[in-house]
Amino acid sequence: HYCIVSASSGSLLPAQLLRNRCDRCRAVDAAADMHSLLTAVLLASSLQETAGEAWGPAPTPLPELGLKGTALLGGTVLGCSALAGSFAFVRQGEACLIERLGRYKRTLTAGLHPKLPFIESVAAYSSIRERVLDVPAQRCITKDNAPLSADAVVFYRITDLTKAKYAIDDYRLGVSNLVLTQLRSEIGQLTLDETFTAREQLNAILLREANAVSRAWGVEVLRVEVRDILPSPEIISAMELQMAAERRKRAAVLESEGKREAAVNAVT
Repeated sequence: HYCIVSASSGSLLPAQLLRNRCDRCRAVDAAADMHSLLTAVLLASSLQETAGEAWGPAPTPLPELGLKGTALLGGTVLGCSALAGSFAFVRQGEACLIERLGRYKRTLTAGLHPKLPFIESVAAYSSIRERVLDVPAQRCITKDNAPLSADAVVFYRITDLTKAKYAIDDYRLGVSNLVLTQLRSEIGQLTLDETFTAREQLNAILLREANAVSRAWGVEVLRVEVRDILPSPEIISAMELQMAAERRKRAAVLESEGKREAAVNAVT
């Protein structure tokens, strides 16, 4: 017996013919169906792997904590914050101010210090080492009405951080303006020629006057150095002409003295 019924066209055949199909044809149809199913599974698996490589692995959903889990997590975060805020670490050569509920409490030096979390806070943290402050150039007028510009360098350090924080808003700006005004006042009492030779005198006066005011701010001025004293371009040109004239005069005097000595030697 040979079956001529095709498996691919079995769906189009009448039910009578389908019942007359042999067992061999049914086995072939079952194998074909299994092959199609395996092909579809492999194709779906390859598409999923390709999508995973392109977009990356799917994110793992966060577990639901619930009420107790949320309370435990909040308590852990709060405890870590309280532990971190229970200590204040200060480096060598620095100091910090501690305020309790907005009011000054104490000053901490180098080391590890305990403090009350959420009640005490660090209000200021600053270096107590010697520092350098550049005073910008200032236009000044000498006693003989010669315009010039002068600047200075200030060396200072903080001796009382409490006063530097609460006695003045900006101690650096205060020291800079103090030296500027005093420098202008002192240069106004000197002539142009005296400003080039009175640097040591200017430094001593500026140091004394600056310390007289800055001690109330918790700042000690250690040194004040007048750096540059630059006359206006017109004054510099006049000074160059004056120096050239003096050199020509000196050369003429030396030349005349040489001629006179030569004439005396010729007579003798």
